Amino acid sequence: MSTTAYPPKYNIAIIGGGITGATAAQSLAQHPNVNVHLFDQGRRGVGGRTSSRTSTDASMRWDHGCQFFRADTDQFKELVQHWMAKDLIQEWEGRFISSPHNNEIHRDFFGLPSLPPFYVGKDGMQSISQGILEDIITARASDDKDHIHNLTLFTGTRVAHLERDEESKRWKIFGTTGNAAFHDTPEKVVQQSNGNNKIKTPLGCAEGYDAIILTDVSSSFGNWHRASAGVPESFAARVRERVGSRVPLFTAMIAFDKESGIPFDAGTFDNSVLWFASKSNSKPGMDTAGMMECWTLVSTPEYAMKQISETPMQDPKTGDFIPQSEDYLTTVPGPDLIKAFCKDLTSNKGILGEGALSDNDIPNIIQVDAQRWGSAMPCHRHLDDTSKTRKVLSGVPYDSGKSPLAPTKLEACSHGDDKSFLMDEELMIFQAGDMMSTYTPGFESAALSGLDAATCLWRKLSN
Repeated sequence: MSTTAYPPKYNIAIIGGGITGATAAQSLAQHPNVNVHLFDQGRRGVGGRTSSRTSTDASMRWDHGCQFFRADTDQFKELVQHWMAKDLIQEWEGRFISSPHNNEIHRDFFGLPSLPPFYVGKDGMQSISQGILEDIITARASDDKDHIHNLTLFTGTRVAHLERDEESKRWKIFGTTGNAAFHDTPEKVVQQSNGNNKIKTPLGCAEGYDAIILTDVSSSFGNWHRASAGVPESFAARVRERVGSRVPLFTAMIAFDKESGIPFDAGTFDNSVLWFASKSNSKPGMDTAGMMECWTLVSTPEYAMKQISETPMQDPKTGDFIPQSEDYLTTVPGPDLIKAFCKDLTSNKGILGEGALSDNDIPNIIQVDAQRWGSAMPCHRHLDDTSKTRKVLSGVPYDSGKSPLAPTKLEACSHGDDKSFLMDEELMIFQAGDMMSTYTPGFESAALSGLDAATCLWRKLSN
């Protein structure tokens, strides 16, 4: 009986299971001589900024990060068709509106409502990354026995430190698992759990990794940040320079005790606090029987910058990371976004104009939750350190400058590199994601960055 001979396996680590990490894994998994380990620290599993939430009784559901995506480039349209064929995504067709463009606060929200089609995950946005990764494992598991599946997921796992063996040229990864890995765990609990982050046991492949793809820009933050991965400073500095400024956002998730009668499914607002709102029940796959009417409210960057300034992510005295607390989220940004939403719906100068609702038309809210996205997306490449809307908070540059977010296209940038990712060929370490890309910020840019980084990595290994 003959068997197929393959070159020795290369071990590759992908840090982060959002859409960038998922598309990178999808690309690399095509090669039978590549062994991929993906590490993700999300409390709810892989998904990153495309995360979703479901109540314990499944009566309430939200996409609490990325709300939808579009497809503009030829490369991404081809990928979207593949996902459609795999039943990973569906088109979202709803009643989409926008406030009158009557003041400077208005900005588009990734092309909604004027530039359809819009796509969502078949079971919430998080199901896209989950589906891509599960499809890889399922496909490999059913292949010829000479091909074992070459993707292993390490969920609930936070990478805190990287070490490279100069003799073998391989990376070893160190970190923590369980409650200490999660982004919102109190710092005291984390310190008690991992001995002040002095973690000695390698994660994943004991012999190390030939290359690493980082997908969360926070991996290159200083050690004060919970998502810091101990990236070599020579590379981390290049990442931070490439990013420039980023855009923060807050989202609030609410549920009404009965149907509201709000006459749209998603809308873009002219409001200093509220940027966008979408009804979960209007999304295919999320309109389950018995589900309460659920909405996700997205803040403006200006509001988020103000909140981060008032309630920072880093202790000014100790330098410790300050995780978002439920008490703060549900008593400050959550209520602020709800107030802005209800006030706009009931104002003749709001999104509904003369068709504004009355206060009595809005049902009681029975659930409130919120999320802070400190690095929701990169700012546009033309907004450099001379931008009047730029602010440095806890050592991190933020910017609320306005530019169209659709269609996705290449943007002029000062660094002169037109790649959609950053790499150090000698160290074999890559940083991917829309924070690195020269495309317009968003889901499409992030996905393409993961694909491009993986393609480049494979070429480097196979040459």
